[in-house]
Amino acid sequence: MQHRVDYIGNGRAPVLVIDNARPDAQALIEVAAARTDYSVRSLYYPGVRSSAPPEYAHSTVTRLRDLIRTTFDLAGELVITDSTFSLVVTPPDKLLPFQRVPHFDSADQNRIAVLHYLCDLGGTSFYRHRSTGTEIVTADMQERYMRSVNAEVRTVGMPPAQYVDGDTPLFERIARYDAVFNRMLVYRGSMLHSVNVARGFVPDANPRTGRLSINTFLAAKMQA
Repeated sequence: MQHRVDYIGNGRAPVLVIDNARPDAQALIEVAAARTDYSVRSLYYPGVRSSAPPEYAHSTVTRLRDLIRTTFDLAGELVITDSTFSLVVTPPDKLLPFQRVPHFDSADQNRIAVLHYLCDLGGTSFYRHRSTGTEIVTADMQERYMRSVNAEVRTVGMPPAQYVDGDTPLFERIARYDAVFNRMLVYRGSMLHSVNVARGFVPDANPRTGRLSINTFLAAKMQA
């Protein structure tokens, strides 16, 4: 396992990059391929999901707890809130309007996303909202940010029916990471981000050959 921390954007937000993250990565693909219960579990994610084995998330947190706490300056226990096999299977022309722009998972700065690539397809990018300069959405400005984006969409029109993968009239890309097999990206869910897929993307629902990842979300619970 090798890791580094990048500090991106004007906010110098940390992104933890871990390569050769787990020794059982190939076996995890076979576990995913055996699942038959993939379903849409999030309006924002452009694909389907199935629960990852509980022991996967627990062992990941055990191995990375100290590194995550140090990188993101967190106190308290790291609690697993969700962990799923995730497959991008939505054709570009079927994307909902809010799937065509960068999004954030939560305005809670103590919520951490752990993205584990089990493929070499596409990647993930982080963005800045041009007019407000927003890179990280906080609770006190979330509503104002959403109003601003909605007003701009009404003015310039709906974003095109395609995956966002680079600069747009409303957003500027500030960092891009390739999906490398057995790489993890760890970042605050409040950062504006989006999945990368190449133009001409053809959805593949086979976990062995499609854009498969495990998405795990953690919350730092403060001590009472």
